[in-house]
Amino acid sequence: MFPQGAPGSEPAGSAPPAVGAPSARGTPPIPAVIAEVERLLGAGRTAEAVLLAYRTAEDDVRRAFGMNLPTQWTHREFLAQYLRRDMGYLAELLPQLYASYEPVRYGPPASPAVPHLLDVLRALYQEPALRHPPPAPRTTAGTSRAPHGSGASAPRRT
Repeated sequence: MFPQGAPGSEPAGSAPPAVGAPSARGTPPIPAVIAEVERLLGAGRTAEAVLLAYRTAEDDVRRAFGMNLPTQWTHREFLAQYLRRDMGYLAELLPQLYASYEPVRYGPPASPAVPHLLDVLRALYQEPALRHPPPAPRTTAGTSRAPHGSGASAPRRT
């Protein structure tokens, strides 16, 4: 799936460095979201892992590029109209992550098969814009999007 040496191309069984610790190749520390997704997958909580992976990555991409989206915009509108070529590999990786997210979020309850979730997530966080994203705004919801159908409104984007 990824060329040799690319994130996610490590041999099977090679353990990633601990969260917050630089890897042997001198790459930045592993983001906490990757460690949490690994933990959820290990616990058999695949749907939760997929939801967390996409929502966090989408928020981080928007923050890294200073995107202020209209509150009513959908994920599909964001992917179709806001991802740009100058974003590099992120413009390919985020839609791949969304391909796993959409059936989990909007489909019937099931145990999804997401064989490349961690590979895509690791590759995404190796991109320069996400290595050191701006700090997350403090919200009570954890993300800047309200859960679909929750009746809650998302914090105002400025």
